[in-house]
Amino acid sequence: MLRHNNDHPLVSHWVIIMHSLTSILRRTLPVVCGLLLAISAQAACDFPGNIKMPDGSAASEAEMVATQSDVKQYMASVEGYLICLNAEAKALGPDITEDEIRIRDMRHNAAVDEMNTLAADFNAQIRSFKKNQ
Repeated sequence: MLRHNNDHPLVSHWVIIMHSLTSILRRTLPVVCGLLLAISAQAACDFPGNIKMPDGSAASEAEMVATQSDVKQYMASVEGYLICLNAEAKALGPDITEDEIRIRDMRHNAAVDEMNTLAADFNAQIRSFKKNQ
């Protein structure tokens, strides 16, 4: 069995360094873990990407039909996102904080606003398309 001379300067510096690192890890590890959990909770529900909206006054009927399909799929994806947000909040249970509720509500409201904006934009493009037929 090897023995170390604890009086040797390199050994005592190593012990001091290891003790300092352990002390730092004990203080920062819970904070880092909490941040990682918060980030993973935020990343669990991904908002769907935007769709390309054609100019109704210049689009073909095929483009408008394809866009209608894209809009329906997008709306279904956003509905899935809203369901995910609700599940995320329920998973936190009684430990959910006011800030987490506020952030969840903001994300929910932003998604609903986006759906309404997209629907209004698509309807405007449909009206423009029909006007030019």
